[in-house]
Order: sequence, then C-alpha cells, then structure tokens
Amino acid sequence: MEGIQINSLKPSSIADRRGPTYEWCKGLLGQQITIFYRKTGIIAGNHYHKGDDPSKNPEIFFLAKGEVIFNALNGFTGETLEERITKGTEIIIQPGILHSMTILKPTIYIEYRSTIFNPQLPDTYNASTYQEYIKQLSMKNL
Repeated sequence: MEGIQINSLKPSSIADRRGPTYEWCKGLLGQQITIFYRKTGIIAGNHYHKGDDPSKNPEIFFLAKGEVIFNALNGFTGETLEERITKGTEIIIQPGILHSMTILKPTIYIEYRSTIFNPQLPDTYNASTYQEYIKQLSMKNL
C-alpha cells in the first residue's frame, strides 16, 4: 500500500547462543526510543499524523514481541491494508495514513523518534477527524 512499508528484519547475529540481535535504524541520529507494552485485546493507535513532528514523518516502529493485526487507510488513494504482523517486523508509516493495531498477544513495540516527545505538540490526531482532514487537503490541491 502506498504510504506504508513493512519490513521483516533479519537478526544481525543468528549464531549468538544468547539469542538474536537486531540492528534497527542503524545510522539514523535519534533523540528518543519509546517502548510500548500492550495487552491482548486492546486497539493501539487509531489515529494519523500530519508530519509536523519530524518523528512522525515517517513514524517508525519495530515489533519486538507479540502479534498484532495492523490496519491502515490511505485516504488520498483509498487503499486499505490489513496485515497480521509478528515479532521482528518494522512498520514505517507516512504522514496522512490512518492506522491502528489490534493486539492479539501481549506485545512490545518500539518507536524510533528523531525528536524528544512533546505532549503539548503530539502530531497525533484521532480517527474521528480523518475524513475532514483528507477533504481539506484535497481542496488545497485543487
């Protein structure tokens, strides 16, 4: 789907007896890594970003543990995506994509941030405002 990239990452050291090691966001300068623990049955996200915060342009996650159903809607193209995601998977979400994750098993996911999170300027918008946002952008592009 345009606006979403899902990458199954290979461990950098599969022969390590302690377990696999993943190198993620290698070479990117970062300010903050956020780790989310989520319980089975909840819906995480169900929002979109405008990309005003560089950390949401794009938003980058790594699923370290668990299993989710990832849903996305690209309101510009009408494309939808529903995909079962398991540990060891990277998800890259471009601004303007409505997205959510239904947690199927206890989950840990990690968000890479190039900025320190500011709760006063979260660049996170509820799904209930998504259609109006797409409409406004479409009007600007006419």
